[in-house]
Amino acid sequence: MAYQDRETHYVEKSTRNSAGWFMAGALVVALIAAGLLYANGFFTNDDELSIELNVPNIGKSEIKLPDMKQAPLVKEP
Repeated sequence: MAYQDRETHYVEKSTRNSAGWFMAGALVVALIAAGLLYANGFFTNDDELSIELNVPNIGKSEIKLPDMKQAPLVKEP
């Protein structure tokens, strides 16, 4: 029988993959963007709309509105 000399060889793999870092960076950017949108109320379903109209006082106590029975303000085609 022949004598065999066995040696242990260590192979070091390089795991410097830039795609992994790119994905981690994209995930961080997406999380920051989602947090900002959430903080600004983008994901809430507000169907309410309120409009407030403040008319300045022009010295008269009452402003007369036109009587709608006389004529419409806009003529329909």
